[in-house]
Amino acid sequence: MKLFILTAALSLGLNAMTAVAANPNVNEKALKTFNAIFTNAQNVQWNTTADYNEASFRSGSISTRAVIDNNGALIRTIRYYKENQLPSNILYKIKKKYDGKEIYGITEVTNGEGTSYNIIVRDDRHIYNVAADNNGSVMQTAKYKRGDI
Repeated sequence: MKLFILTAALSLGLNAMTAVAANPNVNEKALKTFNAIFTNAQNVQWNTTADYNEASFRSGSISTRAVIDNNGALIRTIRYYKENQLPSNILYKIKKKYDGKEIYGITEVTNGEGTSYNIIVRDDRHIYNVAADNNGSVMQTAKYKRGDI
């Protein structure tokens, strides 16, 4: 009987510690903004500081991080996805400039200055870092020899 009570108490204690660690104290205004904007968010994990609340989550196949200040203002979103989510004007320019190469991954950053894209393009010998903006301007920022082949 003592073993049963000890096991039950230990189990409840571990569950309580896990719940606290997974959901830090998120600012109420930030949480309200998050729930209003990201209605399809799954697997949400929060990190908080004195000034900001950052949520990491998935929405379909897109991984997202959102930073919301303590006043409930959305500061920045960072989304990670594949080429099928890239705006068509940028996709066209990348496909034209890097014909025959694979778009490996995209990081989209949206903040008060607008939206920018960091696109990783690769072929069998090189990896290209490409920066793009919402207007469709595309510029290669780096080129590396692949080390994984």
